[in-house]
Amino acid sequence: MRPSLLGCVVLFVSLAGTAAGQTVVLATDFSSVPAAVAPGSAALEGVQGFAGLGPAGSQFGGTFLRSATGNPVTISLTNLPPHDAISIDFLFAAIDSLDGTGAFPSGDFFAITIDGNTFFRESFANATTSQIQSYVPPPGVELARFQDLGFSGPGGFYTDSAYWLGGDPTFQAIGHSASTLTITMVIEGPGIQPLSDESWAIDNLTISTFSSASVGSATAYGTSCGPSLSVFGTPTTSQPLSLFVGDLPGNTVLTGYMIGLSDQSVNGMPLPLSLDPYGALGCVLLQDAAITLVMPLLLQGTAGTAALPVPGAMAGLTFFLQAWGLAAGVNPADRVFSNGVRIVLGS
Repeated sequence: MRPSLLGCVVLFVSLAGTAAGQTVVLATDFSSVPAAVAPGSAALEGVQGFAGLGPAGSQFGGTFLRSATGNPVTISLTNLPPHDAISIDFLFAAIDSLDGTGAFPSGDFFAITIDGNTFFRESFANATTSQIQSYVPPPGVELARFQDLGFSGPGGFYTDSAYWLGGDPTFQAIGHSASTLTITMVIEGPGIQPLSDESWAIDNLTISTFSSASVGSATAYGTSCGPSLSVFGTPTTSQPLSLFVGDLPGNTVLTGYMIGLSDQSVNGMPLPLSLDPYGALGCVLLQDAAITLVMPLLLQGTAGTAALPVPGAMAGLTFFLQAWGLAAGVNPADRVFSNGVRIVLGS
């Protein structure tokens, strides 16, 4: 009989509250327009086919704030608590015939300024696959591309794309210390056109302030026998960790993750530990698997997302994550294992 691959300890954690060193200064799902948001000509509109796209705990739903190109949406915040960094988390909808960088059709650039300074400016392309899109999303950020999600489509130049820009590290730990904050978002460029031709929208916007002295970290390490594990955002006490597992086998039916307290040894055996003797050929155990969470990830094709609860009052704690996937026939154990991620919790 093959020895048991891994023991299982099931853990359920409920959380409440806000991290000591981090303050959410604006959070909206755009069921209404907050007073801090000046929409210009943008308006609330049903998300249509975008519904359900997004990481666990933050999917498009209900209404989002939809804007024509050329119209700036401005967010103004005052009386911010003492801080030296901010993070911006939101879902971004690229709708209809956005033209990318191109010369003809002319370009469409999503530009974000922070206190008048350009922070982000990348082109987005929906109309044809031959167009140049300058934005290259990190793993887990692109939610849909060239799909008819219910606006001016179907087909032709009228396809849509969706992104979780909050999952891009660019939007985390942005240096800022003033007591006021002004963020402007607009799609600009020589190719701006009416709402009926092209547009954009945002949903689930959260802006947080924090002190870098208490910022945690997430560092990938080790090798994988297929899946890739990423952690987005800054690990912080009392804030769920956003996990993304990509490159799963196409027939994956269940995914989960393990939490370890050591990356040095397990049951007296040094790590990394080959899992060949357990039937998971080519796979390795990268941490001691002190806790195996039997909590299925939200599967979207060959990728999965999850929000991992993190207890409060544990700032400075270091632990290790590794994901697994259950897929018949991939090896004698029917399991594959990801790389590891070393987590240090901030406050």
